Amino acid sequence: MARSATAPRRKPRLRTELSDADEARLQAAVVLFGVPKAEVVRRLIRASVQAGPALSADNTRTVIELAQQVRMVGRNLSQVLRAIHRGQAVRIEDTEPVWRGLHEVVAAINDELTEITVAYGSKLRRQAGLSLPAEVTTEDAG
Repeated sequence: MARSATAPRRKPRLRTELSDADEARLQAAVVLFGVPKAEVVRRLIRASVQAGPALSADNTRTVIELAQQVRMVGRNLSQVLRAIHRGQAVRIEDTEPVWRGLHEVVAAINDELTEITVAYGSKLRRQAGLSLPAEVTTEDAG
């Protein structure tokens, strides 16, 4: 049947048969990630070619919380810069504890994000029988 010239092209689809064991694994992934089957498959495809991190529902919530912390750090830095421009800033020596604290928060956020994306993604790939290219290491992510 010919397609109408005005009808939009359909997205590519995948139809596959699964063993009972693979269907059970897919259902477990649906529960683990909290997303539909199709999204689990899309994430597995992306993860298999290093197109993005594989995150569980818990890790996704953690990333959202960390993003909120980053925004708070950004607001604090913005306030400091506005004070400097108004001439209300204190001596740089007196601000060292603030900068040190900000650095520690940013470093902790970076460490947690690295652990979530690299370690959890590696765990999922091992469980799925997938391996990372030899040149991709934990150090590359940090």
